[in-house]
Amino acid sequence: MSRLSSHVDVGSRTAEITYNSDFADLGDDRRKKFLEHFDVEVRESYDWWTLSVMLEAGKLPKEIDLKDFGVEEEASLTFTKQGKRIRLRFDGWHQDYDASYRTFGGETMRALGELGLKLQEELYAGKTDALRVMKRYCAEGEIPSGRSVVAKKLSAILQVV
Repeated sequence: MSRLSSHVDVGSRTAEITYNSDFADLGDDRRKKFLEHFDVEVRESYDWWTLSVMLEAGKLPKEIDLKDFGVEEEASLTFTKQGKRIRLRFDGWHQDYDASYRTFGGETMRALGELGLKLQEELYAGKTDALRVMKRYCAEGEIPSGRSVVAKKLSAILQVV
């Protein structure tokens, strides 16, 4: 990673990587390795955001069929098996920075990471409202209101461009 980043802050549950150039990136192989050890990845590149959340299939209620929520458009919501886990990837979305600041304060990356952990909890509890918000954003370019904690925050910060 030293060739890819100018700085890495490692905490007990986090690793913040600051890239040293416009084209530096973990790459897919390194990202998969990273996600073997962490549950959430938040990335931003030129106002295009990605939130990845790792899920354990055995903890998901049987009535949740993730395939029902998958969308691959300009913004996408995908579910990919990675080892023993499933990677939920919400990719290519835009953030309303004013709304995000009102919702999260000044630590957007950290707050989005925590939102990813909360999304994981909601899914394990059988709540799919946030998935509905993400799916509609990707498929229709609309931002519906949400009922769950994660869905409400997503509805507040998403921006259609």
